[in-house]
Amino acid sequence: MMRIAISDEYRQVIKDARARLGLTQRALEQKAKLGMTYVSYVESGKTQSTEPAPLLRLLKTLHQQAERAQVPAKVKAGLLRVLKTVEKQGQGSAKR
Repeated sequence: MMRIAISDEYRQVIKDARARLGLTQRALEQKAKLGMTYVSYVESGKTQSTEPAPLLRLLKTLHQQAERAQVPAKVKAGLLRVLKTVEKQGQGSAKR
């Protein structure tokens, strides 16, 4: 299965959105149904690439939370941009 490279831009968007939402890494992992260290590893760069499914769950969870909360439009737009990019990359891997 193809893996998606996690760029510094992705890391920053995820970290900024999580902080704006007031979520701890653990709370986000629980909401997205991810493993205990997934968000920490993604944000810190310990994870350089990942399968599309968990990264998409993380981004979709953040985007849903941002849509419900009072976060700046810039944060929502950044999340949506990264989410769409990862979805395209994930679809490309499914065709292989």
